This record gives sequence, structure tokens and C-alpha cells, in this order.
Amino acid sequence: MKRHLLLLLLSFATPVAAQSYPVKPIEMISPTGAGGGSDLVARMVADIIGKEKLLPQPVIVQNRAGGGGAVGQSYAASKKGDPYTILVAGTGLITVPLRTGLDVGMDKFQALGMIGFDLNSLAVRDDSPFKTVKDLVAAARAKPKTINIGITFPGGSAHGMVFRLEQLTGAKFNTVSFKSGTDSVTAVLGGHIHATAENLGEVMPHVELKKLRLLGVPAMQRPAGLPNVPTFKEQGFDVHAGGARCFVAPAGIPREVVTLWETTLARVHKSAAWKDYMARNMYEDVYMNADEMTKWLVTQQGEITRFLTEMGLVVKKEDRK
Repeated sequence: MKRHLLLLLLSFATPVAAQSYPVKPIEMISPTGAGGGSDLVARMVADIIGKEKLLPQPVIVQNRAGGGGAVGQSYAASKKGDPYTILVAGTGLITVPLRTGLDVGMDKFQALGMIGFDLNSLAVRDDSPFKTVKDLVAAARAKPKTINIGITFPGGSAHGMVFRLEQLTGAKFNTVSFKSGTDSVTAVLGGHIHATAENLGEVMPHVELKKLRLLGVPAMQRPAGLPNVPTFKEQGFDVHAGGARCFVAPAGIPREVVTLWETTLARVHKSAAWKDYMARNMYEDVYMNADEMTKWLVTQQGEITRFLTEMGLVVKKEDRK
């Protein structure tokens, strides 16, 4: 009788263990402030998970902004083995340690998946004399460092896009850093800078109101919602730039938790709400599981390291104060 009881208990052990996570709310860290790209994504994903009951516990978004993502990334990295801390991340896993010298790189995190690619843009005020990317490049070549382009922080995707344009054309822009994409857009609207290189989702509301005009998008092909806006490549500039919307957890979490989050993110990606969000924000529709995301980041590492090195933004650990 005891033997049969033991076998019965063992038969239920694995399912019960698998179902034990999560037993409390999950903290999802956005390394940007309210209204930033990562913040909007975090809140949208948390909302879909809650409304569609994809997990038995709520996902609570917390903003830990600062240092171009360094504050949030450092916080998440400090939670080694904690499956209740999720970070919205992307190539910041490469750029943050290079820019800061902090030990918060890819080895400190477990990839969970990518669910979209948030394209950058090049937008000017609607009354700007610049009509195309070529116009802006020509002005920056004729008078170097006189064309001001807003970015959120040095070394980010917007900065990388501008740097790539400079490499290809010999133009020299003056990049102006802001705390958020919203601030960069506001500066263009106020006539304080010539253009913003921030994400499409942050400029589109103003484009629709005819307060901003898109000069081009650094996309693989024209977004479905922007059939009349040419890509950079169509204008002669081979540039693809944006933010990969990825999710990671601190290193050392259980494999079954990784699998659960892969499944959850795949379901988020397939949801009607997320498809609508991507369409409204002109995302490129990309999905990667944990392993695919890890391999993709490895392919990005060399190019990003070269870019930051050429810009003089790499800080060695021994030089960090």
C-alpha cells in the first residue's frame, strides 16, 4: 500500500513542480522612462498577458530609467536566478557594458525571446525645407555639424543610424541627446533641432496630425502603413536601424521557466492585440525564441563594438570611475 502511495505521489510531482511558477506577481523592468519605447512595449505585453490570462499572476511594469538603459540593466543583472524579474532588452545587452564598463553583458542574462523590431525614423517639422534623406545629407555635407538630429542617448539605435549615414556619405551631423524620444520629438516640433531619429511609434502621432514629416524609414521594405514613404535604401543609403523588442531574465533561472516564457511570448506575438500594436507602430514583424535571439545578438556584437569604438564611446572596466 505504501509503495502504491509513493508511486502515486511521484506521478504528480513533475506537473505540480512545473505549475508552481509563478506564485506571485512578476516584475517587468523597463530601462526607459514613462512613454519611452521599452516602456510602451512592457505595458502592452503586460496588458496582453493579463487580459488573455496567459499567466496565473499579474506582470507589474516598473520603470528604472537612466544611463541609457544602464540603471535598469544593472538592477536586473543583480537578481541572478530570480525568475520574477524580467527585463525588456535588446542590443543594450551589448552596448551598455561597452559604454559604461559595467559587468552587465549577455552572460548575466537568459534570453526569453524577441517579438518585434521597432524601426527608427528620420522626421522633420512639417514646414521644414528638407523633403528627403538626401536633402538632409546634402546640407550636412555642405555645412558639417550644423544639422542637429535628436537621439535619446549616445550609442543607441538612433545614434547608430545617424553614424551609419555619416559613414556612407561623408556628412557630419550634430547629434543632440535627450532623456527620451518624446523630448527629442518635442524639440523638433519647437524648432530647436532640425530632425529626430527616434522610433516610428514616437513620431507617427505627429505625422498623422501633419506636424511632422517623415523623410524616410531605415526599413527592409516600406511599412504597410507608410506606402508613400521611401526606405533609406530606396534613397541610396543601405541602412537598417531600430530597436529589437526582446525579453530576458537574470541568468540562472530554471529551464522550465524559460520554456514557459518562450510559450507566453509566442502567444503574445500571435495575439490580435499585439499584431494591431505592431501595425500601428510600424514594427517589422519578427519573432525569435530564446536560442534564436541569443544567436542574433552574437551576430550583432562585432558591428556594434566597432561602431562604439569608432565613436570613442567604449569604456574599459579598469578606466571606469
